[in-house]
Amino acid sequence: MNRHAVKSFLLFGIACIMLLAGPLTALGASSSTPSDKMYFKNKKYYIFNNIWGADQVSGWWQTIYHNSDSDLGWVWNWPSSTSSVKAYPSIVSGWHWTEGYTKGSGFPTRLSDRKNINTKVSYSISANGTYNAAYDIWLHNTNKASWDSAPTDEIMIWLNNTNAGPLGSYVETVSIGGHKWNVHKGYVDSGNGKGWNVYSFVRTSNVQSASLNIRDFTNYLAGSKKWLSKTKYVSSVEFGTEIFGGTGQINISNWDVTVR
Repeated sequence: MNRHAVKSFLLFGIACIMLLAGPLTALGASSSTPSDKMYFKNKKYYIFNNIWGADQVSGWWQTIYHNSDSDLGWVWNWPSSTSSVKAYPSIVSGWHWTEGYTKGSGFPTRLSDRKNINTKVSYSISANGTYNAAYDIWLHNTNKASWDSAPTDEIMIWLNNTNAGPLGSYVETVSIGGHKWNVHKGYVDSGNGKGWNVYSFVRTSNVQSASLNIRDFTNYLAGSKKWLSKTKYVSSVEFGTEIFGGTGQINISNWDVTVR
C-alpha cells in the first residue's frame, strides 16, 4: 500500500471510530506512529503514543493529537476482548524509559523532601470496551534515572474504571483527598529476578476531573502502610488510558502537574 493510500485509510478509520464512539473533537496535529511524542508547554509535557500489545491484535490503530494545550488526547481501535493491556497512550511529565526527565517538570523529588505534587486534569471520554483513565506515577532509588533504570514502585490512581480491574489484591478502602479509593497491591515480574511493586487507588465512582496532591497518596504508602521508603524518588507523573480492547476517544481540556 503506498503512502497516500495509507494516509487515506487512516483518515477513514479515524472518521469511522469517531462516529462509533461519539466524536468529541476534530483531529489537528496528530500521529498514529507507535512511540511517537508530541511536546507542549515548552517541552514540560509530551503526549506519548505508548503501545506494547500490537503483536496480540490484528487491525488495531491508535492516534494521539494536539490541537492546543486545552484540546488534546487520543483515539483508539483495539479489536480485542482479552484481559491484557494493549496500550497506555498518555501525557508524561518527568521520566520515562524512552528518555530522561522532561524540562522544567520538577522531577525527580525525594519523598523525604516533603514537596507537594499538585495535579489537575479534566477530560471527556466516549468509548466502548474495556479501559480506564488513570494516573501512573513512577518511583526510583536514584535521582538520575535513565532509559534503562528499572523503577522500584508504581502508583496508579484510577479516575475511571470501565470493565477493567487493577493488578494485585484488594487491601482496603481509604479516604484520600476527600474521596474514597479501593486500594490494591500487586507486583510486576519483569524477569531475571527484577520487577516492581504496584499500588493502585481505584476511585469508588467514576469522575471526569480531579485535583490531587500526589503527596497525599505517597504519605499513605510511606507513612500509614510503610510500604515505601521515604528515601525513594518520585520520577514522573503520567495520565493516560490503559486500553484492554474496544474503540474510543479521550479529549483532555485541562492538565497540569506542579512540584513545589
